[in-house]
Amino acid sequence: MNANLLILFKGERHDYGKVNMHAHKFWQLEIVTRHHVAYTMLNEERQLLSAGDMLLIPPGLEHEFVYEPPGAAWITLKFERSPADCLQREVTLRKSLFTEKFTASLLAMVTGTILRPYEKRFVEGMLEALFMYLESEEADQTEDAPSQLIRTVTDMVRERNGKPISVDEIAQELSYTRSHISKLFRQLTGESLKSFIDRIRLDKAKEMLRYSEFNISYITEELGFKDIFTFSRFFKRMTGVNPRQYRSGK
Repeated sequence: MNANLLILFKGERHDYGKVNMHAHKFWQLEIVTRHHVAYTMLNEERQLLSAGDMLLIPPGLEHEFVYEPPGAAWITLKFERSPADCLQREVTLRKSLFTEKFTASLLAMVTGTILRPYEKRFVEGMLEALFMYLESEEADQTEDAPSQLIRTVTDMVRERNGKPISVDEIAQELSYTRSHISKLFRQLTGESLKSFIDRIRLDKAKEMLRYSEFNISYITEELGFKDIFTFSRFFKRMTGVNPRQYRSGK
């Protein structure tokens, strides 16, 4: 399945405005970037989108938008996608790390609204990523304060790209105690934070061993291990084989 972007529009209003009830044959994604936008679906009660929220509207679903002072800013993406009937209702994504990253990536890559071919393809890839996210377990998780904290922690670990980070460093960066972070992480994920860090580092090590031409000395240094012996001991403890055996497929 591939999205076909029809139009990307960046809107802004400083006074009252309204788009009356209507429907169309294509998908629509609304991303609020400033203040609020109200919307109504069919004959339901009016709902409010705040900055950071996203609204995905499937084809054929009647909707209207209302813009009230002090004004709002938003991004509209209209696109085709097959099959068109995979969603029967609108999907509201409240502000979260996902919506923030999605919007930041979109704004960083696309500065105008007349897109170059590679920009159009980039946005279409992001739309497909959105549908993948909606099908994931993460989309069903409520973004309460503890969940947001855990999402921040996991992002910190992943953004290290396989390099070491300690539980103490994470706790200090987020102004929590080590015991609080560790306990909360285990409660919400069923896994210790140290185990999660090791697993992410192992995944990166496997990726580099399997798909790069870098020698093991370079990989050891790149992943922040003290020496090859330390790296090999870590890898064998986690997998049962040493890095050379893993790379050779033995």
